[in-house]
This record gives sequence, structure tokens and C-alpha cells, in this order.
Amino acid sequence: MGGRRFWQFQTWLRLTKKNPEEPNESSRLIPKDNTDSQKVPDGEDSEEERHSAYSYPGLVVTKSMSTKNWPRPMTHLPTLLVFIKYLMFITNFVFSVVGFSILGIGFWGLIDKQSLISEKIVSLGTDPMLFFILVGLVICVLSVSGCVGFLRENICLLKLFSAGMCVLVVIQSVLAIAFLSFREQIQDSVKESMMVALTRYQDDSDLRFIMDEIQLGMECCGVQSYQDWGVNLYFNCSSAGVLSCGVPYSCCIDPLENGTVPNSQCGFKVQEMGETLAGSTVYLGGCVPQLSLWLSRRFWDIASGFLLVTAIELINVSCAQRILREIKFGRNTMVGLGRPKYHEWTLTDQK
Repeated sequence: MGGRRFWQFQTWLRLTKKNPEEPNESSRLIPKDNTDSQKVPDGEDSEEERHSAYSYPGLVVTKSMSTKNWPRPMTHLPTLLVFIKYLMFITNFVFSVVGFSILGIGFWGLIDKQSLISEKIVSLGTDPMLFFILVGLVICVLSVSGCVGFLRENICLLKLFSAGMCVLVVIQSVLAIAFLSFREQIQDSVKESMMVALTRYQDDSDLRFIMDEIQLGMECCGVQSYQDWGVNLYFNCSSAGVLSCGVPYSCCIDPLENGTVPNSQCGFKVQEMGETLAGSTVYLGGCVPQLSLWLSRRFWDIASGFLLVTAIELINVSCAQRILREIKFGRNTMVGLGRPKYHEWTLTDQK
């Protein structure tokens, strides 16, 4: 209580203290009209003017003003822009978490498979985990720059975020146009890639995982048919192993033993059977025809998702540009106005 009274007493002293060099307004020797007409020295701003510049958000300057000894101006965003600012911050924060999760999965995959050791570093370029790292890195850079840029109203980060999102939209559009224009060529490339995956099925754990997930998810076997597994050294009928003339468990209609454990022998000697008998055990159709059929059925769903993602990205860019214009306008109004001899202030309603 005593401290509060002491602070009030000090405030009262500062307000009532007079500067001996400045004439008193109540002095009978100097008329009050003359005190109002006194000019401010060149290059100096009165305390009242400096405070009034930051006290009224609707302040409009009719003549250029001196910015000497001014504090750094603060931006006063309208209520709608403040809402957009924090909405974009939350959105980019969520994407940041997703990006770091994908990036962590990629690095975990490389470390778990020991892909960074000297013996395996040569084949690192074909490692599927690099795709997760690349995607996660792009998401992290864009989302973190947007998250911090919106929160701190940082011009550089907002420009980086806008440029990155524009580049991403352009790349997505180019890929979509290329997919629609070169569907047959892309289908041939997918066939070749899957044949390589069949050949290296037992040697590469990543390719084995991908092929098993594709065959289980799309209920298919091989590239064009289940007979394609003959290109694999272990499943070829000339092989002397137990997998000879067989197919992986992911080709089977019932791939799990007792519903829990993968049954590696469910496709035993299937390639020697006829299609009628083999069809009761494994899926006969290849994965490429199934993939083409799935894309045809889901085309409009995929197109809608693509347009939705593109719209979200463009909205982010639009919001970033709107915040940038508001920040630049606020700073230019207070900082880039020159150093005049006199100041003239007018208050208008902010439109």
C-alpha cells in the first residue's frame, strides 16, 4: 500500500514540475496565445506529438514528419486480420507437427536399416525413406516459416512462405497436367518399376514391404498376373528352395494363419496349378490393371482432393500477402515520412 502511494506521489511531482527554461502558460507576462504559436526547433519532436503518433490508430499525417528519436513503429492490425493471423499460425503449426513426424519416420527408417553405413551408402539414392525425408523437409520449412512469420509478423519469413507455397502450387499443377497427358507412358514406367520390385523382393526389405502392402490393399498378385513372380530367383520354378513355383503370402486370399500370423506357405506351388485351382487360393489379376481400375473409379475424388489442397495453399498465400501489405503500410506510415521543419497532425476515421 505504501509503495503504491509513493509511486503516485512521484507521478504527481513529475507532472507538477516546471522546466525553468520554458515559460509558464499561466504567467501574466506572456499571453496564452503566444505560447501556442511557439515553433518546435528543427529536427526535434515534442513529447506530446511523439505520444499522439502512437495513441491514435487513425492518425493521418498531412506533411512529412521527422523520425529522429522515434521508437520503432508498431503495426495495428484490424480485428479480421488478427483473426486470420492466428488462424494461419494454428494451421501452419499443425502442418509443422505433421512435417516433423514424416521427417522423423524417414530418418528412423534409414537408421533402423543401417542405410548410412559405408557398405550401403552406395544404394542410398534408391532408398524409399528418402522420399519421406524430402517430403517432411519441404513441409517443415514451409510450415515453420509460415508459423513464425504470421506470429511475429516477420516480412522475410512471410515472403519465404509465400514464394514456397507458390512454387509448390506450380509443381503440383505441372505434375497433374503431366499425369493426364502421359498416362500410357506413366503406366509403362510403373510396370517396369514393379518388375524390378518383384526381382529384388527377397533382397530389399523396403521393396518387399511396399509390394506386400500393394498386393494386400488392392487384392492383386504380380504385375499383370500371378505368373509374373517367376522372374524372382527364389519363386522361379527352376529354383530348388521351398519357395519354388510359389508366390508371397500377400497374394493369397487368406494370407494370415489363424487370423494373426502371415502364412508364408499359402502360395506354395501355385504357379504349377491351373487358373481355376489357383484362383481359389490366390488373386489371379495383376496389380497394374487393378491400379488403373482404382484410379478410374476414384478420379473425381482425387481431383476434388487436389483442388481442395491447391485452394488451401492459395488461401495461405493470399492471407500472407494481405498481412504483408498491412505490415508495410504501418511501417511506411511511421518511418518513411522524411524529416520536415514543422509537423502538422490531423485525426481522421480509419477506413
